[in-house]
Amino acid sequence: MHTPTTRIPRPQPRGSGAATPRVYNHLALTSSREQLLGLAAQLRERELDYPLFTDAGDGQVFATFLWVDAPVVEPASNVVLSANALVDHEELEACEFERPAPGLWSITLRVPADWIASYRITVHYGDEPAPWRRETERRAIRLAADSGGVDPLNPLIGASMNGAPVSIVRGPTAPRNDALADATADLGQQGPSIGGTGAASTHDTAQHPRMTRHQLWDENCQRPRDLWVYQPPAPAEDTPLVFVHDGATWTNYLNIRSTLDTAISRGALAPLHVVFIDSTTTEIRGEELPVASGTTRSLAEQFLPWARRFLPVSADPAQTLITGASYGGLASVLTVLEHPNLFGLALAQSPSLWHTDLREQLTELDPSVRVLMQAGCYETEIFDSCQRALQHLAGSPVREQIEFQEISGGHDWAWWNVKLLEGLIEFFPES
Repeated sequence: MHTPTTRIPRPQPRGSGAATPRVYNHLALTSSREQLLGLAAQLRERELDYPLFTDAGDGQVFATFLWVDAPVVEPASNVVLSANALVDHEELEACEFERPAPGLWSITLRVPADWIASYRITVHYGDEPAPWRRETERRAIRLAADSGGVDPLNPLIGASMNGAPVSIVRGPTAPRNDALADATADLGQQGPSIGGTGAASTHDTAQHPRMTRHQLWDENCQRPRDLWVYQPPAPAEDTPLVFVHDGATWTNYLNIRSTLDTAISRGALAPLHVVFIDSTTTEIRGEELPVASGTTRSLAEQFLPWARRFLPVSADPAQTLITGASYGGLASVLTVLEHPNLFGLALAQSPSLWHTDLREQLTELDPSVRVLMQAGCYETEIFDSCQRALQHLAGSPVREQIEFQEISGGHDWAWWNVKLLEGLIEFFPES
């Protein structure tokens, strides 16, 4: 019997997460020709769960993605999977589909059973080399591979930072929460979905009776700043207060207001008020979030007092949380380091500790502060920098104040979305 061959794409994950090899010839060697020929019809009729998962042992699964040529369109000549953190620009065949049967393309990855990721499929037609094959630089290759669209066989749609639609894959044991609302991606958004390709629009794309938009003059950063304020379904006093970075993405594309409504109404999450902070352009975001003198100071000196003045929220730092992802995760850690008398809780998702080494500052973390830190095993640099920080604190009382969660994913809104909800429930469960 033939055994599917594997090759590990770069970057390899860190931590205890298993390596994610590309498995060649998996579908062809594990299916009969009759099964392959019938697969397309079964998928079109939604007779199969998709993507296809089979057990691989040791907490892993084989995850198979498919592309089916349309009968009235010329056959594809190349197809590439742009899965978050797994496009290998140095070994592109590790990301490209193979053709096990006429009109049917497939690619199989061996992944942790709790893998969660956003992805797109890009299809090339014609005799010329595919665009991702013509490029030579890493970023250009990734952008070309990501320029396609969502997987037409997968109904689960998410959104990237700029609202571009992406498909979502969740392994059999990946984090799920029934309260998580469907994303409201900008289905007309063209071009790649990966980071750095555009900021979220501050224009409100959906209305909500208890989500209001405010524009304040940021006295510290000297520019206008958009804030969105969420209020719980029923009037509540002395509630926890949460601040969330990259507010335009959460409010416009990830339907966070509906997620919070459902979690609170079902009794999983305590009633709370949430202020979403706009980070505007990618350039401004990169200047203001990673430093204590930027958005962090604006929060402490202006936005927190503003929120407490107008909202029925607790003034207790132990009921005041700051959260964000990437630079927003770094900013969240900076906030509790600089202002523990105001913010006692931080949920730091994929914090960019590679940018600012906080190991020494963390040794002085105020004893009242609690931090939940999350990082994906495929976002190598961030994961490693988090591990270095935690190792530096090993054996100290501060280490007990920081909970670390390793996620089987990359630098990805696909898991930031669900794990934000889980983190809020962990900090503020309904009593």
